[in-house]
Amino acid sequence: MLDRIIRAIRLDPSLYRQVADDESLTGEAVIIVVVVALIGGLGVAFSSQQGLIAYILQVLNNLLLGWLLWAVVAYFVGNALGGRSSVGEMARTLGYANAPRLLSVFGFIPCIGWIISLIGWLLSLAAAIIGIRESMEFDTTKALITAGIGFLIYLIASLVIGLTLGAFAIPARF
Repeated sequence: MLDRIIRAIRLDPSLYRQVADDESLTGEAVIIVVVVALIGGLGVAFSSQQGLIAYILQVLNNLLLGWLLWAVVAYFVGNALGGRSSVGEMARTLGYANAPRLLSVFGFIPCIGWIISLIGWLLSLAAAIIGIRESMEFDTTKALITAGIGFLIYLIASLVIGLTLGAFAIPARF
């Protein structure tokens, strides 16, 4: 698993083709997504007055929207553009595409932690495009379009859910 994570961070296209084709790697993809969500949620928890609640909401946002929603949207958009994939293939490749976000574990380092986290996020976006391309078996232009539409829908859904949950937020002080 560690070898595949390193290959994912290196943006190795052959890894994403392998992951798309191998259903036995679904569990590993889920593990990567969960670990990334748990690590990513820590920053929100430490910077929020609502700590644990903010952490749980951020983890759920990363899991449900950041991964599953994008996988479903990428599947539909990619197939509409002539790609050949399944939701499972897309979920696996996008799960592995989250691996570079593991760099956010270094986000606590003063002055440069945010830069390392940003690099991880940007690498993850590039990995998602490669993963979409390899899973859908089409060119990079169509992968960029698919990723762009998926990311836009993710942002809109996150905003709507954030505003909705914000309306029900527990006050910091009683």
